[in-house]
Amino acid sequence: MAPGTPAYRLFDTRVIRTRRLTPTFVRVTLGSPSLQHFAPWGLDQRLKLIFPRAGGRTTTQPWHGPFSANVDGLPVAEWRAALAGMTAAERHVARTYTTGSARPHECELDIDFFIHHPTGPASTWATTASAGDRVLVSGPDARANDRLHGIQWRPAEPPAVVLLLGDETAIPALNGIVASLGADTRGSIVLEADDVDACPPIERVPSGVSVRCVARAGRRPGDALAAAATTWAASDAHHARAAGAAFSAWMAAESSAIPHLRSVVADAGIPREFVHSQGYWNFGGHRAAS
Repeated sequence: MAPGTPAYRLFDTRVIRTRRLTPTFVRVTLGSPSLQHFAPWGLDQRLKLIFPRAGGRTTTQPWHGPFSANVDGLPVAEWRAALAGMTAAERHVARTYTTGSARPHECELDIDFFIHHPTGPASTWATTASAGDRVLVSGPDARANDRLHGIQWRPAEPPAVVLLLGDETAIPALNGIVASLGADTRGSIVLEADDVDACPPIERVPSGVSVRCVARAGRRPGDALAAAATTWAASDAHHARAAGAAFSAWMAAESSAIPHLRSVVADAGIPREFVHSQGYWNFGGHRAAS
């Protein structure tokens, strides 16, 4: 570990290109010379994006205070203090997302945005962003070699059996987690969505892991996932119990749905230490980490 290197720091980036992956997903590719130091740890690693005011287009001064200058390399404590010290009218919006494909050798980083409706600040920015637009990324610095910070997926040992539950916002994290699984891993992935045909596919899934998409169909976010988890508990939980510490569960969805999901899995006899969970957004608040 390089002395004094923070686990996370700001990367002052510019949009290189955008691509509409599906009707509900936009991929924004960011670039900056400093991204050569971005740690490509993958999995479900979180980062923060700091956006300009009003999308950076409808105001003459989209960046305020210290953020109006180059802030590349700023540690987390310093940029948070800078945000806290700004007036409400000037304060920039910060949202949590999942690291997409990181290519340090090309100084590029992909972030996949699920477009909520109605759109929040992040979705609005993603759908209107164009080459040259600025966005700040608080992400991992490879020189710190900290492979734990911001990562929720931490199995005690390489899992032989998995249960992965998520909604649209969890797809980038699911792809990162699935990429780490061994070819002989068994288990289930369940994805909840308003439109299951509009979601990017989960890639590189081991042949022994099933993927099921369930439609929200007007129900409260998380209800379809809970129903699928209940089905899993009745039909497949015995495989998880038999695997012991070689089983690992992960779930990420709307925040209020997470306690119920954890309860379903716990009632199936799965110890808490084998379950990793996180609320990725708030119903009506759109604080997504996708």
